[in-house]
Amino acid sequence: MMAGQQVKVQGWQFSLMAGIDKQKQAKPDESAELAQALMRCTGTGVYIVQGGKFQYVNALFQELTGYSESELLGKYSLDLVHPEDKETVREKAIESLKVGSPLPYEYRLVKKNGEIIWVLEKVTSMEYKGKRATVGSFMNITERKLVEEALEKSQAIYRSVVETGAAGVLVGDLNGNMAFVNEAFCNILGYSQEELTGKPFADFLHPDDKEMVMEKFMEGLANPEPGYQLEFRAIHKDGHAIWIYPSVSPIFHDEVLSAGMAIVFDITERKQLEEAVKESEERYRTILEEIQDSYFEVDLAGNLTFVNDAMCRTMGYSREELVGMNYRVFAVEEDAETVYRDFNRVYNTGEPIKGLSYKFIQKNGTVGFGELSISAIKNEEGKVIAFRGVARDVTERKRLEQELAEIATHDFLTGLPNRVLLHDRLNVGLEHAKRNDTNLAVMMLDLDRFKVVNDTFGHSMGDKLLKAAGEALSGLVRKSDTVARVGGDEYLVLLPKIAKIEDATKVAQKILETFRKPFVIDSYQIRVTTSIGVAFYPEDGEDADALLANADTAMYWVKEHGRDDYAFYSINKAKIS
Repeated sequence: MMAGQQVKVQGWQFSLMAGIDKQKQAKPDESAELAQALMRCTGTGVYIVQGGKFQYVNALFQELTGYSESELLGKYSLDLVHPEDKETVREKAIESLKVGSPLPYEYRLVKKNGEIIWVLEKVTSMEYKGKRATVGSFMNITERKLVEEALEKSQAIYRSVVETGAAGVLVGDLNGNMAFVNEAFCNILGYSQEELTGKPFADFLHPDDKEMVMEKFMEGLANPEPGYQLEFRAIHKDGHAIWIYPSVSPIFHDEVLSAGMAIVFDITERKQLEEAVKESEERYRTILEEIQDSYFEVDLAGNLTFVNDAMCRTMGYSREELVGMNYRVFAVEEDAETVYRDFNRVYNTGEPIKGLSYKFIQKNGTVGFGELSISAIKNEEGKVIAFRGVARDVTERKRLEQELAEIATHDFLTGLPNRVLLHDRLNVGLEHAKRNDTNLAVMMLDLDRFKVVNDTFGHSMGDKLLKAAGEALSGLVRKSDTVARVGGDEYLVLLPKIAKIEDATKVAQKILETFRKPFVIDSYQIRVTTSIGVAFYPEDGEDADALLANADTAMYWVKEHGRDDYAFYSINKAKIS
C-alpha cells in the first residue's frame, strides 16, 4: 500500500502507514503493527484485488481462509466463493463500487480444507500502486447464521404445532373479533381463514346461545383466568348447528390484558351421544362403538362393567382386560380420592357432573390427561345402581397448553423465568412471608459494561454470555430461590424464606466472586463484573412493586459508584437517596 493510505474496514478507518498525527508521528513499522492488531481485534480479514486477482491479503484473511499468502496472491478472488453465491457476490460488489459506499452483504466462502463458512463482507475502491483496485474486508459470521437457522427451525416447529394440530386455535381481540384462526378451527366451522379473520365471533354463534356466550365473554374480560371452559353451539357454514368446547386463556402484554386464546374442540359427536343415551339403552350401545370418546359403565364399587372400543384404544387394554378392573388401577394416586368423591356426589344427588379433569395411567405406564362426564344409572324405583361416563383424551391439548404457557412465562434466550413468572412467584413469596412473619430478599443485578462485549465480539457472543450468566446465577442459589431474566442484561434473584440480612449478604458476595472470574466462551475469556442492588422485606417495602423499585435504585447507586459491588437499599438508604 502507499504511505498514508486510508482503508475503511467494517466501519473502522485505519492508516496502514504513519502520518496521521502531525504532533506524535509513529514509526512506519509501529503503525503497521497497530493496524494489524486492530484488524485482528475486530476479527476482520482484509484483501486488495486488481484484475480480479488478489494483490494483498492480511494475516487474518489467510487464517480465516486457510490459505497462505503465496497461495492467495495472484489467485482469482471469486475462486474462494461458494459456486451458488458467486453471481450474488459479483452483483453486490459492483453495486457497492457504483454507489461509492460499502454495502455489507453475506455469502458462503469455501476454505482451503473444503469447510464452508458464512462471511459478512464490504468492498470499496482505492488506488494501489498507481492503479485502481478493490479493497475488501470481511468477518466470519458462521456462528450467527447457525443461531439464526436454529431460531427459524424452532419457530417453524411452533407454527407447525399451531397450524397443523388437531385442536382448533383461535386468538381474539378485546372487541370479540377473531385476529387469528388455524386450519383446524376453520375445518370445525367450515370457513376459510380469509372468511373468519377479522370477523366478530358472535356472528357465528347459535342464536339461542349468543346471549349466554357474550355474557361469559364480558365476565372473562372483567376477571381473566386461564383455562376457562364452556360448551355452546355455533353455526357451521352449511347452516347446521355444531357443539364446540373451547378452553380460553388470557394473553397479557406488559401485564395488561390484550387478547384471548382458545383451544377449541368440536364436541358435536359427544353431545349427540349424550342425547342418544337418554333415548334408548339399545340404541346408544351401537353408537358407543363408533364414537371417538371413551364410554364406560361401572358398578357402585368402581369396577368396570362395560367399555367401548375407544376406551380400549385410549387405555391400551383389551375389552376382556378392562371389564372387571377397578378404576383405581389406572387412576393416578393424587386423583384417586378426587374421582371417588365425584362419583359419591353423583350417587348422593343423582345429578350428573361434567367437565372433570383427571390423569390416567395407560397399560404401558404412560400418563395421559382426560376430561370426564359422569351420570347415574338408576333402576325403576329411581335408586342409583351404577354409573356411566364419557371421557375424552385431551393429552394433546394439555401438551399444547403447557408449551404455550412455557413460552409466555420463560425467557426465550436463557430459558429462565421472565418478568411475568417472577411477579407471580414474588407475590406468592410475600404472602407466605406475611402469614409466617418471615423475611424475603430481592436482588436486582446487571452485567457491567455488557455493551462493550456486544460491540467487540458481536451479539452472538453477547447472547452466549447472557446464557452463561444465567446458568452461573442458577448454580449459586437454592432450589427454592428464583433466578429470572427481566430484560437486556438485567437479572433478578428472589430469595424467599431467609432468616436475616446476613444470609442475603453471603449470596451477593458469592455472585460477585463468581462474576469476577472470566467466562470462557468459544475459547475467548470474557471478563464482566456485576452490580447488585438488594431490597429486604419488610424493611424496604411490603409489596412487589416497592421491593423491585428499591432493589433497582440500589443497583444503579452501585453502578454510579464504581460497579462490581452490592448495596442494600435499607442500609445505604441515606447515601442512595
